[in-house]
Amino acid sequence: MNRSPWMQRCAAVLAAAVLAVQLVAAAPQASAAPTIYEAESAARAGGASVASDHAGYTGSGFVGGYTDANKGSAATTFTVSAAAAGSYSAALRYANGTGSSQTLSLYVNGSKLKQLPLPATANWDSWAAASETVSLNAGSNTIQYKFDAADSGNVNLDHLALEASLGANLALGKAATASSSVGGFPASNAVDGNVSSYYEGAAGTYPNTLTVDLGSAQSISSVKVKLPSGWGTRSQTLAVLGSANNTSYSTLKASASYTFDPATGNEAAISFSASSARYVRLSFTANSGATGGQAAELEVYGQAGATPTPTATPTATPTATPTATPTPTPTATPTPTPAPSGSFGATMPYDTYQAESLTHNGTAIGPSRTFGDPASEASGRRAVRLTGAGQYVQLTLAKAAQGVTVRYSIPDNAAGTGIDAGISLYVNGTLKQQVPLTSKYSWIYGSYNTEGGEIRWSNNPSAQPTTPHHMYDEVSFKLDQSYPAGTVLKLQRDASNLNFGQTSYVTVDLVETEAVPAALSKPANYVSVTDYGATANGGGDDTAAFNSAIAAVKNSGGTLKGVWIPAGSFTIGSGTKGAGYNGTGTRLYLDSGVSMRGAGIWHSEINGAYAGLYLRGGNVTISDFKIAPDDRIRDDYNGVTAVEGNGTNSTITNLWITHAKVGLWLTNQTSGATFSNSRIRHVWADGVNLHYGTSNTTVTNNSVRTSGDDGLAMWSDTYLNTNNTFSFNTVQIPTLANNIAIYGGKDNKVLSNLLEDTVVNGSGISFGTNFNPPSMTGTLTVQNNRLVRAGSLHKDYGYGIGAIWAYWLNNNGKAQSLTVSVAGNTIEDSTYAGVFIEEPAPGISVTYSSNTITNAGTHGFYVRGSATGSSTFTNNAVNGAPSGKFVNDSPSFTASGSGNNW
Repeated sequence: MNRSPWMQRCAAVLAAAVLAVQLVAAAPQASAAPTIYEAESAARAGGASVASDHAGYTGSGFVGGYTDANKGSAATTFTVSAAAAGSYSAALRYANGTGSSQTLSLYVNGSKLKQLPLPATANWDSWAAASETVSLNAGSNTIQYKFDAADSGNVNLDHLALEASLGANLALGKAATASSSVGGFPASNAVDGNVSSYYEGAAGTYPNTLTVDLGSAQSISSVKVKLPSGWGTRSQTLAVLGSANNTSYSTLKASASYTFDPATGNEAAISFSASSARYVRLSFTANSGATGGQAAELEVYGQAGATPTPTATPTATPTATPTATPTPTPTATPTPTPAPSGSFGATMPYDTYQAESLTHNGTAIGPSRTFGDPASEASGRRAVRLTGAGQYVQLTLAKAAQGVTVRYSIPDNAAGTGIDAGISLYVNGTLKQQVPLTSKYSWIYGSYNTEGGEIRWSNNPSAQPTTPHHMYDEVSFKLDQSYPAGTVLKLQRDASNLNFGQTSYVTVDLVETEAVPAALSKPANYVSVTDYGATANGGGDDTAAFNSAIAAVKNSGGTLKGVWIPAGSFTIGSGTKGAGYNGTGTRLYLDSGVSMRGAGIWHSEINGAYAGLYLRGGNVTISDFKIAPDDRIRDDYNGVTAVEGNGTNSTITNLWITHAKVGLWLTNQTSGATFSNSRIRHVWADGVNLHYGTSNTTVTNNSVRTSGDDGLAMWSDTYLNTNNTFSFNTVQIPTLANNIAIYGGKDNKVLSNLLEDTVVNGSGISFGTNFNPPSMTGTLTVQNNRLVRAGSLHKDYGYGIGAIWAYWLNNNGKAQSLTVSVAGNTIEDSTYAGVFIEEPAPGISVTYSSNTITNAGTHGFYVRGSATGSSTFTNNAVNGAPSGKFVNDSPSFTASGSGNNW
């Protein structure tokens, strides 16, 4: 990862206008009781069984069997029913008498949502609740709690309580103040999305007031006050007040005593008549468990959501085509069946055909891993070059398809500005169309700082060094109809192709084909950009129309939910160059609660010089469209990131991103975001970066190909990134740096990813203290990943980097109280070592266990002379390592362990 000054401080400070809005009472809102689904009535598998040998359960028993003997298989599946599609709160009542926090994996409709932490309870007769917000379809759904291979299990399950979500938490990440607080427990802890941290008022200072500024007047009807889930039962007396100006407050809910019981989630839900307020205040006057008021989270909500209805009979198996993050209308992208336990990478809806394995009469190139060789940037390090007229690559469809993607390379021009060209597409021998090709978005030269300032590399072919990279691009198009399996598609160079004489070759790397689903319809409470003057496929500038639609949603008082992009291509093409994070550059700025959705990635597209979204507060859904800015070089200040900003409590799914600076950059202490089921192609810097204290965020089932820097990164810049997960992603061909990189942080996970073809200056997975994180602590789990042809020559350092790279650069005590587990990973055909360890890392616990390394380029495990500290190596297998299965060149590094094959 290479970083510039603008990235060092991206936390934008947004000034909110004070709205002089009086508190207006409305009709009271009813709060429906949750529906209870007993675990003993749910479907069980893998050794999960009904028991009754501990007290305190509801119903006729509870479900046990989540023991180590059933690791990887024990599961309980609840079949639930939702009256309407939307968000629901799923609270699992459980017991954990182990004395330490345990985990299970939460699946919704068969797709893994996250690894769910289950803090210890007092004993096996004590019960607590772990709540999670889930998206459900209208009708029948499954919610499953499974003891996956990466989980610790060893808990008992009592029941699932399901109720309609109250919607977006309006207080999350907002400014909070208090009349007093105990040192180390400030007001900000109550709005950080982390139930483990909390606010506490100073002793002897009742009433303790805790106030959150929502940023603007909002219509609100309830609050939730939460305490850490492992705390014992207590009661607190408090009132809820609201204000338009932070001066004059009105009572929203009179003072009353509320019981906080870990068996029911350790929270109090408080409803009141809907009122308009910008400032929401809790006034504490008593606490049976402490000397001041306490709140781990103060959550503020508007209107309640739909009410779930129970279903009579549980179903033993999940749905056949699950959706990981369903939205109120079906997704346009076919939702893949998630990969089973023990597999790797994303499950995407397309079939991939490698050109070198197809019928062709061109010239096969590669394999090569030499930087600057076109084959080194091809998937699998091989491709097919077509030169003369009549040369072709041909495939036979394995499944019916209408959508086609071609990854290709054509030459640059002498000026470095690229050329346009074409290639003919034949279907069953009949010419159907000319596919447009370009090199405007490929071919860069020079070094990282050749151009100076914040422009990286150069488009000048004479820039030194002249060795090129980023040589490929992709084109996607729809056929005139869906063609059945067995149809023959041929890509052929014809003399009639655009600029045939100026295009000496077309290199085809791969072809992907897929079904194209019907376009989605506009959901309720969304406004279409065409209603504000945008013209689909019109070629004009649609920036003003988009901003008008955004403003209409923002100013609707919560009546409108988001902006709809109908089928068609829309251009965000006028504005001012500059950065999104400081507001100097034109972007589509989305405030909290302003969502944006499209008709599907094959139907809706925003493009143009300013086609990027900046999130200013989160609580949004971004889904089902393509984002294609026009970046032709990496410009760290003026370049356009497809989606960036504070994505707190947001769902970002089913996007197709290309030709941007960065695909997704979540920052400003984002918490609780999910990025899934998306494609990132040919961006100039990182594919995804979780930055600046981003926490509790999951990046899962995405495909990232040809990033210009790290494919997926967690960068703890200034604030610790905590409890994030990269899982079941496929990351291919980063043209610089690592497929996945972890820079500092706490309690993060890298699980079941497929990582291929690192090009230069990086590894398949890198972790450590590079790029100056505040610390690295807690746990880091790197487990069950598959790395193929990973690792590369580091041109700046002059030596090879392994497929897995433990890189403790500039540690200086940053890594402390840290446990790292690198387990169950499969490393194949690494360019250099399978695992490479360097730089000082004293006093931390690192274990490498049950990893398999096959056909390493040099060593199986290699400890460089600069390394210090120690690691444990257990049950690892190395097969094929010409420089040695295990080599320790550091006298200051201690290796221990057993069961290895060296």
